[in-house]
Amino acid sequence: MQDTKKRRSTGQTTLFDVAKYAGVGTMTVSRALRTPDKVSDKLRQKIQLAVETLGYKPNIAASLLASASANKVIAVITTKIYEDSTRIALNSLQAYLLKEGYTTVIFESYYFYKRESQLLDTLYSNNLEAILLFYIEHDDFIEKILNNKTIPTFNIGKQYDELANIHIEVDDSLAMCMLTEQVIKKGYRNIGLLCANHQCHVFQQRLHGWHKAMLNNHLPTHRIINPAKPANFSTGSELLPDILLNWPELDALVCTTDELACGVLYECQRRHIRVPYQLAVCGFGNSEFSQVSIPTLTTVSLPSKKKGEYIGNLLLNELTDKSGHSNFEIATLTPTICLRDSL
Repeated sequence: MQDTKKRRSTGQTTLFDVAKYAGVGTMTVSRALRTPDKVSDKLRQKIQLAVETLGYKPNIAASLLASASANKVIAVITTKIYEDSTRIALNSLQAYLLKEGYTTVIFESYYFYKRESQLLDTLYSNNLEAILLFYIEHDDFIEKILNNKTIPTFNIGKQYDELANIHIEVDDSLAMCMLTEQVIKKGYRNIGLLCANHQCHVFQQRLHGWHKAMLNNHLPTHRIINPAKPANFSTGSELLPDILLNWPELDALVCTTDELACGVLYECQRRHIRVPYQLAVCGFGNSEFSQVSIPTLTTVSLPSKKKGEYIGNLLLNELTDKSGHSNFEIATLTPTICLRDSL
């Protein structure tokens, strides 16, 4: 059996390994896999045997990028794909662009400098229509893009003068202010805020909205827990005992994500704390599980689907405009309160 060369990063068999095993060139293998009707039956069977023997799995993203000259491909780079609202927005954006004949390739970037350099090398070596930066706050990464920009690059999130910024916002500050005002309207006065390890601009907006509502109603704002932990179920469950130990008078807890809030609900059930009679709990995001938790979770809904469609529309208008002038508008999408049993 022939030795195979593995990708250093993943250990997977490469296209080169298949070509070597079959005794043909890599271009022949690529052609056989992408357009098998253009390769003879004998050669196609030989390559297929090599693929099955070596367990080769094609890199779908690489294939899309490699064929960018034939397909209109837009690359999206984000650090927020784990958030429910981001997932909905990106799915909506993909669906919108697909209807217009564009393929979207999404990359996650988690602040690893070496990986980001490799990512940019890959992107700039292919004939993409555009790159969309989706809430990237890492200034060093942005600087690398600015120094090497050869593809139309658009930015959503933190604004940079040198980039084509799409000014579209779901006002997190307004959403949190609306939610906190609803809690106060229900008669709660000893209200706490549970945060987690958010991106800076997200944390600042949601904290600002909570402070604004509390101060407008002359209520204290010292009951805040902000640990350097992920905003997930476990964190919400783990931190509830600390919150109640510090502020036993607490009658309502506003959480900056639905995941944190549902973790709090689980811990309340374990401790036989009746929600909302002993402690009201609110989340943020209107995720699917907020509608089926016990009790169902009061939260705030972000218009993420509409946001994705709006971004797609602005992006394509800009790509097809030949005037050289930016046509971006500043748009703010309004959130809505989802009042349920936990409040």
